[in-house]
Amino acid sequence: MGAERGDRELTKLEDRYAGYDVVDRSGEKIGSVEAAFLDERDQHEYVAVRRGLAGLIPGTGSSLIPMDLADRVDNNRRTIEVSADKDTVKDSPSANTARGLSSEQAAQVRGYYRL
Repeated sequence: MGAERGDRELTKLEDRYAGYDVVDRSGEKIGSVEAAFLDERDQHEYVAVRRGLAGLIPGTGSSLIPMDLADRVDNNRRTIEVSADKDTVKDSPSANTARGLSSEQAAQVRGYYRL
């Protein structure tokens, strides 16, 4: 099915949002940005967020968040506030960002968040 949909790798944006913390709409920290990706076809951006202890182990899955959910990016505080709550993000599709992000995974994430 991936070949039929034109499955491809998204572009990893090396320094985009590096070191930013992601917080939910109540201000609770969800995690830290591990990587950012761009789907060059439709210009959608995604961030992979390390959560809790799992985020301390390299190669473990990260929660993926479409930047469409970002209510505010504060470059001074280096935070991204998203409109989803922490539990919703925790249960979102995850990916091993060391392997990259495919357009199929991005579509799954968008479906999860109903975008």
